[in-house]
Amino acid sequence: MLLDLDGTLYVGSRVVPGASEAVRWLRDQGLTVRFTTNTDSIPPAALADRLAQRGLEASEDELVTPVAVAARLLAPDPAARVLAVASDGVRQLLASCLAGPGEPATHVLVADPSYGATYEDLDAAFRALQAGAELVATQVNRIARRDDGEHLDTGGWVRLLEYATGQTARVLGKPSPEFFTAPLDALGRKPETALVVGDDLAADIAGGQAVGAATVLVRSGKGDRSQPGADAEPDAVIDSVADLPRLLQR
Repeated sequence: MLLDLDGTLYVGSRVVPGASEAVRWLRDQGLTVRFTTNTDSIPPAALADRLAQRGLEASEDELVTPVAVAARLLAPDPAARVLAVASDGVRQLLASCLAGPGEPATHVLVADPSYGATYEDLDAAFRALQAGAELVATQVNRIARRDDGEHLDTGGWVRLLEYATGQTARVLGKPSPEFFTAPLDALGRKPETALVVGDDLAADIAGGQAVGAATVLVRSGKGDRSQPGADAEPDAVIDSVADLPRLLQR
């Protein structure tokens, strides 16, 4: 079971009613749950703490995030020097491979610039890319839902740099096929045995379908509205993750 977080188990700071009970039911049935999220503003440990504060139990090992993928990909590489357009928490996770002052970057990582990225940050990223660095994106979602409505998500910043440089970013999060297959490979499971549940047609539904998984769209989060540019058809649609146990018992 590959279960989305933001928009599925919670929307903004509000936990979806019945979400924790649904996760508990899945575990009671002996199903293996992995939480697949494009959350890229904080490292996995901080995300696990945030979930616990909301009454949602998930260990760091159960969290599949593009930030964790970036750390596994870049931190062990002795040649990697990363210019990270990212929050302090994400930068700390990547501290061992960050490019120092005046040091040429091999990679430019864009991860939720809503922390307060400036023109200078993006211009430095542009210049590093023009000098030969590879553009790496944690995710390319168009919008993020918060308590006060919709906001620009990481995808807009990534597309800006793609347009300016002519590069195409390597995407680490959803809907990248590797993002879905990596946790399944670690569990020794084939994608055809997995169920992807989420609110985003492009990231969750199309991404899951691309690797051969079954998919369920929830109408919470983004799932309750039209999503431009996404035409994937889920295998099932439910109002809320709270309805997932009933669906699986049919």
